[in-house]
Amino acid sequence: MRYCHLSDPSLPDCDLIRSWLGDFNRQANREFMERRELPEHQTRPLGIVAKSDEGQVVGGLLGETQFAWLKIAIMAVAPERRGKGIGKALVAEAEREAIARGCRYAYVDTMEYQAPRFYEAWGYTIVGRLDDWDSHGHAKLFLTKRLACIQ
Repeated sequence: MRYCHLSDPSLPDCDLIRSWLGDFNRQANREFMERRELPEHQTRPLGIVAKSDEGQVVGGLLGETQFAWLKIAIMAVAPERRGKGIGKALVAEAEREAIARGCRYAYVDTMEYQAPRFYEAWGYTIVGRLDDWDSHGHAKLFLTKRLACIQ
């Protein structure tokens, strides 16, 4: 047996490997895999931008929803606008939209030097940690939250 390194993950060999995993997943969890392919269960992008009264972008949140989950991928606020509630408003708006889309949970990952305390203050709980994620001693943290139900 010999082992080859692949320089391009779009090569036909990679497609074969992906198909093996897809076949296994369909056998192990057929209902989920079938539902996942339906148009109403496709990942839906979610983007929110905060603008000043003058129309200048001062913050934003990028994420997606699928099934019962909101995934916050990126959230950032202009340096001079931090600490003024923009981040809280962005997360609140993302959660409102996620609930309207039928989500019951949210998750985010962040570096320990970024925003874990912000998310914890907003009700998120750390559920995982990868130490030395950046190979410079900093951990990546994974947080989740159960979203409130629509009244």
